[in-house]
Amino acid sequence: MEPKNKPAKGISGAWLAALGVGFLFAVYFADRRLAVKLAAVRFEAKRTQEAVDASVATLEELRSLRDLRMRDANDYKEALKNQTRSKNAVYGAGAALQEEKRLLEKQLEIMTTYVDVKEETGRISLMRGDHALKDYPFSYSPLKSFGPSAQNMPASARIISKERFANPERGKVQEVDGKIMWDPPQAGKDPRSGGLGEYVLFTDSPLIMHGPPPSKELHNAFPHICAGVTAYTAKRLFENTFVGTKILYEKGRGRKAP
Repeated sequence: MEPKNKPAKGISGAWLAALGVGFLFAVYFADRRLAVKLAAVRFEAKRTQEAVDASVATLEELRSLRDLRMRDANDYKEALKNQTRSKNAVYGAGAALQEEKRLLEKQLEIMTTYVDVKEETGRISLMRGDHALKDYPFSYSPLKSFGPSAQNMPASARIISKERFANPERGKVQEVDGKIMWDPPQAGKDPRSGGLGEYVLFTDSPLIMHGPPPSKELHNAFPHICAGVTAYTAKRLFENTFVGTKILYEKGRGRKAP
């Protein structure tokens, strides 16, 4: 009897060969695709690396530019500070020069200002150099001497003190128990100031220029030479003269100075 189950026939060599060739082609094509993709990935990686390298270079360049700009900004700030210091120095020097100029002009004004008292014309001239700034009249021509004894007016004198209100009883300095005691000459509107009135100019001569005295009795008893100026004249002379201002006196023709 023949067996019931007959062994299957084996796959022929042609099919095996075909399968092998197909597998090889599949592997080949898969490898080719992978190679292409890998090449593309490598290309992209290369481009990315180049872009990264370019970015790094650009970043370094930007950092360098930033450092340069920061350095320039610092230099600019320092230059502005130096310029400000220079301007302040120039301004300070200019202000100092202006102040010095003002002081020199004031000194020149003080040095060139003097008072000319002309008895013949009965006028007092406020002079600056050879130019008469203002003329003021005075009452006593010739100048009048008051007090117990007659006094003479010299040809020139200088102002030694200016007092808004002056006390005929002049200030005194004395030492009491080791302390310096000072009785000031200015007594404000004290009744004792009535002898000389306001805007009083004391000179190194007997001449005293002052406004109208409130008390003629005190005025006549105080020893001095008086010109008899008005309150306006006394104020103008007080405001426009200085301690040290020279006074020139010209007596009238045919008269002797009292």
